[in-house]
Amino acid sequence: MQVTAYQLGSGYQSALARVEAIAAPAAQLVQKKLGEQIGHVEIAVTDTRGYRDGIVAAEQRILGTRTRSRYDLPPSLAHTTLSPSGVLILVDVQATSRPELDKTVVHELVHAAQFGRRGVRDAVLAGIRNNHGIEKAGGWLKVQLENRKVAAHEREAIRLEFLARKLR
Repeated sequence: MQVTAYQLGSGYQSALARVEAIAAPAAQLVQKKLGEQIGHVEIAVTDTRGYRDGIVAAEQRILGTRTRSRYDLPPSLAHTTLSPSGVLILVDVQATSRPELDKTVVHELVHAAQFGRRGVRDAVLAGIRNNHGIEKAGGWLKVQLENRKVAAHEREAIRLEFLARKLR
C-alpha cells in the first residue's frame, strides 16, 4: 500500500502522517473482517482544492483520455476509483474532521476490497466510461441493477466503519 500527498497544502501534514500510520493496519482489519484481499491500493491524501482534480486525473489515466466526466461528484470526504494497477483512494483531509479520518480510511478500504469482487471492477469501469461519454453503460434496467449494487456496497462500507475504533 502506498500513501502519497496530492496537491496537499502544508497545513495538512499531520493528517497525511495519520493516514500513513493507519493505512496498513486498517487494510489488515478490513481484509480479516471480509475474508477478502484488498489488492494494490494507492491512497492519495489531498485537500479540497486538489480533490476533484485528483479524481479527474485518475479517471483520465484509467481511460487513457483527456475527456472530463459529464457528471460532478457530490461533495464527499473521500472517493475510491480505479487505477491502472488496482485501486486509488483519494481522501480530502480538509473536508474530513480529525475524528472522522480513521473511519473514512476504513470505509474506503472496504470499497477497495469490493472492487476485487467478480464483476465489480468492470462495472466501475463501465460507469466511468459512461460518465466520460465514451460508451453507454446499458439500458435502464442494467443501470438500476448497478445502482442497487452500489447502494449495497455503500451500506456494507458504513457498517464496517466500526473497525476504525481498533486503530491506535
